[in-house]
Amino acid sequence: MTKKKKLKIFIAVICLLAIVTGIGSFISYSKFEVVNPFSTAKGLFQVIFTEKEYVVIQKYPKVIVAKPNASLSDYMESQGFKEDKENQLGALHRFTNDVAAQYVVYTTNKYFAKWRWQE
Repeated sequence: MTKKKKLKIFIAVICLLAIVTGIGSFISYSKFEVVNPFSTAKGLFQVIFTEKEYVVIQKYPKVIVAKPNASLSDYMESQGFKEDKENQLGALHRFTNDVAAQYVVYTTNKYFAKWRWQE
């Protein structure tokens, strides 16, 4: 192969990788509000295909992917919070402890649940 042909192949591969990463980032952000598609894909793989109950895919704002039958209430109790069911607004759950309140949007489907913290 000539240098020109190698350069064209290299540029095509780089463009293809950029397009795939861009599409992955768009899907990851639109579905999980996480820009990094690799952490989302890794978390989904671990939850769906392994025995892990949940995986943190973003630390701030916190986003967790969990098995559909995993308990958000049990997770929050292990973090020192209790659920305030009186102030629950649909999928927005409120958890309190002595000092703070945290709001978590809980959504689920057949394959996984998504727990996303609100600011």
